[in-house]
Amino acid sequence: MPRFGQHQNSKPGFSMAPIIQPTSRFHLPGMALVHHEAFSRQTMSEKWIVCNFQAFPRIRQFVALLEGEVIGYIQWVEKSGFRKEAVLELEQIAVQASRRGQGVGTALIQQSLAMIQEALALRGSTLKHVLVTTRSDNQAQRLYAKVLGAQVEATLSNLFSADEVVMVARGSIGWVSASSLVGKPFKISDLISI
Repeated sequence: MPRFGQHQNSKPGFSMAPIIQPTSRFHLPGMALVHHEAFSRQTMSEKWIVCNFQAFPRIRQFVALLEGEVIGYIQWVEKSGFRKEAVLELEQIAVQASRRGQGVGTALIQQSLAMIQEALALRGSTLKHVLVTTRSDNQAQRLYAKVLGAQVEATLSNLFSADEVVMVARGSIGWVSASSLVGKPFKISDLISI
């Protein structure tokens, strides 16, 4: 199995990490392709991606790029207005099927969250909580628990295509620079000490 970011046909010992950055309009078609592949029950992928891109800064999107190709994306939504203590929802994360299990999702969460915290700090806000909803049978729950420290707080029966769980990472969260987190796993509760 290839290591993090390594192409299937790469030479052993050579590994490329994806670049995580805020989305630009040039990334939207690639994001729509990843969305279409990851969320087969959803339709109109390009329209979904574009309308959310246009909702900045309430919705913030970030991409994972490898050799200029969008291999994944994440979408965060600021809930209930722009507050001094912000609550974010990790609304959607998707990674190309061929890139899953290589750390791309972890990198997307860690690095984009750090960039958002920097933006919040510039306006005098901090991150209070992160919430995530996902299917009750989605293995990504382990990722959210590991990377964010999120815990299941409720189950909603038959919300979309199945039962959904609401996960929350609670805690007063201190400011973190994006560069301090690159390649380092963290939990929300650890951010005060960084």
